[in-house]
Amino acid sequence: MWTREALKTRAKERMSFNYWRCVLVAVIAVLLIGGGYLGSGTAAGARHGGMVGDYEYGLHDGREALEDARDVFADLGGSWDSEMMVGVLVIMLVVFLVVFAVVFAVSLLLNCFLFHPLSVGCKRFFYQNLNEKAQVKEICFNFDYCYLNGVKVMFFRWLYQFLWTLLFIIPGIVKSYEYRMIPYILAEQPDIDKDAAFAISRQMMDGHKWNAFVLDLSFIGWQLLSVVTVGIVGILYVNPYVEQTDAALYEVLKRNYKQMEQTQ
Repeated sequence: MWTREALKTRAKERMSFNYWRCVLVAVIAVLLIGGGYLGSGTAAGARHGGMVGDYEYGLHDGREALEDARDVFADLGGSWDSEMMVGVLVIMLVVFLVVFAVVFAVSLLLNCFLFHPLSVGCKRFFYQNLNEKAQVKEICFNFDYCYLNGVKVMFFRWLYQFLWTLLFIIPGIVKSYEYRMIPYILAEQPDIDKDAAFAISRQMMDGHKWNAFVLDLSFIGWQLLSVVTVGIVGILYVNPYVEQTDAALYEVLKRNYKQMEQTQ
């Protein structure tokens, strides 16, 4: 059985041996992949405040646009009736849906073919760093080995979590913990079958999801400090600390899984 204190102690020891590389890889994980540790509270507050202001300006601009359109039609001898307004709104809705679809497609492609393989590489770096000084080049591991298989497995991991989250938030969270070890499994076995990767992660996390959740909660104080320091503490300490601790968790669960296999 593992404890939070043991995992964190091991993580801090290993970070000290390869500190600046850990910082760099953690920055890549957060900024490019979206780890979500860097100033998330500040960013969310800024987005909320900005949305209120943008909404007010949007209403003002929208009224001006409608008035300008009405004037144009009046100059052309037309009439600004309800049918014409509905037509304009339909066109605007179609344009919005097209733009949204394009943005979503581009985002999905970037996630599948760039960010997900980088995520596997970052997990490989921190796992290797538990026993040796890992090299930053490890973040490109999945691009060099079984790239398309990694893309496929990580895509289905994202898809299953997304679909579960659509049902209810809680099942989505549970499934995210159930599939948590898949990037680490790919980092060691890039050619592993999709079903096998999911099955191994599910077995590794069986009976450990709640403790892993509590482990994540134990970093809240550090993350608040990161927000207060505008992300500086997050960059220099919290992000690599969290990533290295997660790798230490994988190491323990992998050992437990192998022992379980041997006894069966």
